[in-house]
Amino acid sequence: MSIKHISGMVCLLLLLILGAGVPAGAQGLNGVLEGSVFDSSGAVVPNVKITLRNTDSGVSISTTTDAQGGYHFLQLPPAQYSLRAEASGFAPVEVTNIVLTIGQQVTQDFTLKPGSVGDTVTVSATEAIVDVKTPEVSGVITQNQIVSLPINSRNYLSLALLMPGTNVDSSRNFFSSVNVGGSTSFNSTGNILDGTHNSWNEDGEPRQDIPEDAIQEFKISNAQYSAQYGEATGGLVEIATKSGTDDFHGDVFEYYRSAALNARGFFDSAKPDFLRNQFGGSGGGPIIKQRLHFYGAFERTQENDFFTVSTGLPEDYASVEGTFPAPTRVNLYYGRIDWQMSKTQSLFGRWASESANISCAGCGGTTAAAAGFDEYVPRRDLVIGHTWLISPNRVNDFRFQFAGFGSGYYIAPAGTAIAKTPGSFPASRIDRLRVTYFFPSLTWGSSFDEVSNESRSEFRDTYSLVSGKHSLQIGGEYNYMTYFEENTGNPLGSWFFNHDQPFDPNNPASIANLTGAILFTASLPPIHTPKRTQYYAGFVQDQWRFSHNLTFNMGLRWERLYGCCNEGIDKSIFPVNIPYIDPSKRGNWGNFGPRVGFAWDALGNARAVIRGGYGIYYGHVRILGNLDEYRNFKQFNITISDPSYPDPYNGQDPLSFVTSGPANLLVDANNYRQPRAEVYNLTFSSQITPQFALDVSGIYNFTQHDRKIQDINPADPGTGIRPNGDFGRVDQQQSTGNMQYKALYVRLEKRYSHRTQFLASYTYAHSEDNGPLVRYIDPFNPHEDWGPADGERHHTLVASGSVLLPYGFTYGMVWSWASQLPWNPIAGLDVNNDGFLTDLVPGTTRNSGSRNLNLAAVNDWRALNGLGAISASQIMSSRVNNVDARLSKEFAIHERWKLQGIVQTFNIFNHTNFGLQYAPGRVTNALSDNFGQITTARAARQIELAVQLKF
Repeated sequence: MSIKHISGMVCLLLLLILGAGVPAGAQGLNGVLEGSVFDSSGAVVPNVKITLRNTDSGVSISTTTDAQGGYHFLQLPPAQYSLRAEASGFAPVEVTNIVLTIGQQVTQDFTLKPGSVGDTVTVSATEAIVDVKTPEVSGVITQNQIVSLPINSRNYLSLALLMPGTNVDSSRNFFSSVNVGGSTSFNSTGNILDGTHNSWNEDGEPRQDIPEDAIQEFKISNAQYSAQYGEATGGLVEIATKSGTDDFHGDVFEYYRSAALNARGFFDSAKPDFLRNQFGGSGGGPIIKQRLHFYGAFERTQENDFFTVSTGLPEDYASVEGTFPAPTRVNLYYGRIDWQMSKTQSLFGRWASESANISCAGCGGTTAAAAGFDEYVPRRDLVIGHTWLISPNRVNDFRFQFAGFGSGYYIAPAGTAIAKTPGSFPASRIDRLRVTYFFPSLTWGSSFDEVSNESRSEFRDTYSLVSGKHSLQIGGEYNYMTYFEENTGNPLGSWFFNHDQPFDPNNPASIANLTGAILFTASLPPIHTPKRTQYYAGFVQDQWRFSHNLTFNMGLRWERLYGCCNEGIDKSIFPVNIPYIDPSKRGNWGNFGPRVGFAWDALGNARAVIRGGYGIYYGHVRILGNLDEYRNFKQFNITISDPSYPDPYNGQDPLSFVTSGPANLLVDANNYRQPRAEVYNLTFSSQITPQFALDVSGIYNFTQHDRKIQDINPADPGTGIRPNGDFGRVDQQQSTGNMQYKALYVRLEKRYSHRTQFLASYTYAHSEDNGPLVRYIDPFNPHEDWGPADGERHHTLVASGSVLLPYGFTYGMVWSWASQLPWNPIAGLDVNNDGFLTDLVPGTTRNSGSRNLNLAAVNDWRALNGLGAISASQIMSSRVNNVDARLSKEFAIHERWKLQGIVQTFNIFNHTNFGLQYAPGRVTNALSDNFGQITTARAARQIELAVQLKF
């Protein structure tokens, strides 16, 4: 173990040791219930017994008020509670229906009057809808919303889009995920499940999916979340799962869709034979009442879906166009045990498992069926948590997670057998690969074969204490992660052509007669690459109640993701000296992130609160992108401009060809580090009525040091000579990705009361960056990359609500509207001779499509290449306008049994929303006659019928 490893662990241990005597407050998912007890004259009453009871589980704990009449219950899971105050000479007071959501801090005061035990006074709590103690910009999706609003595919996380500042436009279709706050890349949102990391270390995306029945609620934090969490430059998603109760409860369900209930898709010539069944169940209850409870859930999805390939040029690509099947099979499992070991100690264990088989991901539009990939994804996760009530105002919370047990992903070219034996490359695995052909309006073929496996061991501890006006936390975490990735490479290669032309992959003559090849790329041989990383973090957070209406929040977090920047790479593994690598200078041990904020209850009655804050956050590094440095001289990347078709090697053996010239390299910059974000916010919150609240927030996020790739040994465009002739292209991964996110959030919310709930949110976002995670468009002109962020929709409006109608019907609806996404006008030729076809049309700027596209420049470029002009009317809109609805009714069939019927309609008005959710399908190649068109669309109207038996 290196000195840096030892020093990091020493820092973490010191923080944990210091925590034994330092005050702290509420942790992450867990919340706080606190207050003061007064007599009828307004004087504080010490030594009052306060009993807290979890209404569902029956678990109760007690404390007594201190000399100032105050009491505190720390580290409470989201649930419904009751409180009882008892003191000699006073009538007991009981407060019921106290709802505590994720991370919430609820104040419940008591006023005691003289009386006896028989004079108990019972009151129902009033839910606080404006938080007066935190600067955080956040909101909670409650259980009531989960069960009453339409949810497509039972993907509960889609309800995150109800909150302002959320989208999925820079996410990928691999995993259920959402981008929050300034998260404009797929790995910049933090994901927390039951208080532990729920992200793949490889890419930073969400890892474990959970059945909808197992979700209690989840919280969306756009900005200023506490120092307890890190490894995210944008927002945070925190999910809490369900526990068993003192009564046996459960359900079985079936959700059904078919072609007969669906409208025909815009690009479908006829309705495909679509069929979807989603079924499962859940159940939980006491093993020992008020002490030991269990809960479990299962869900299976069987979907026979379809996709349509539509290039707009059937005269050239009729043989590959059409509608094709894309079946999906997913199993989700969940189990949890909660044990109240004593009045002061509790323990829980939670297991989750998933297996998903996905067909032809990425297919459709201009991507042929042979160009997508099939995927098998197993994911398994064990979490254990222990909470110790050391004293009435001191609590320690410990979490352990092991996510592994074979978790990973297995990918193969669409329609071929998936390899599930890592470390082997038999001939059958290589022979199923296909040559790839890229035309301006079509992609056909794939060599995407990849196997990965990952595990995470996580230890996390937080010590909390309330002392006077201070609620403090101190804690830390350590994660040890193993990972490997292997791939077959692309031995058959990829061809790029400068014009559309007749193409039939089943006709050898059609393939032999292709013309206009401008680029050929390949990689070989197959390779298996292991990688280990470690994550250290320590934090301290203080919530200081400066006065009765002003609270300051001050935190400091230190974190270090070691191994993410190949700090430990051994240069001796390479056969020659690579002068660009000096691992001793990589990474940053000074990742300190201060977070400060305030909450001012301006009127002193929780009806008008001004909150604001500033924080520094450090993000995730894409581990997968750093593996190529280990592969130098082991797997070779080939790029040939103006190749001879169909033999780019001119008769030579491919491996001999590639080793006969200077090698292309991929290296990490010696100052490579974790991304860093500075986040500012200012919010005004107002309780308009006892049920309605309005929040208006301004957010600014400035992220630096994100990943970019640049050729630091570029060939001179005129002479073709590289500065260092010993090597070919030297792609360097740099910490030079930058982003500025400015946004206005407006949220109007009515919590559930009087049979209704309502939530409306509006987001105005202006986000610019230089294209983090991808290579510079022009190695000689890095400034060309600056422009609107890929996921920037200027305006987003979402409104949702549900109402309990007469005769027991419940109706819920979600309406979402969003303005267009930007896109790049691509030249379609290697204008700068860097070996990549990512060049912009001369005279245009990055992501100017749907913003300020210079169409005259596009048409000048087309004319230069012998093509006709494109009209503005041809460029299609990616605007979204969608309404989903849900109608349900319960029927009592037994004392404990209820049958619920559900009808859900997605896209109820059958509006055509062009562009798939995760792959817009827009033709951006200016050499295509379909330039600016969108060849995919979200699903047309779908009706779903469901039945649920509850007990």
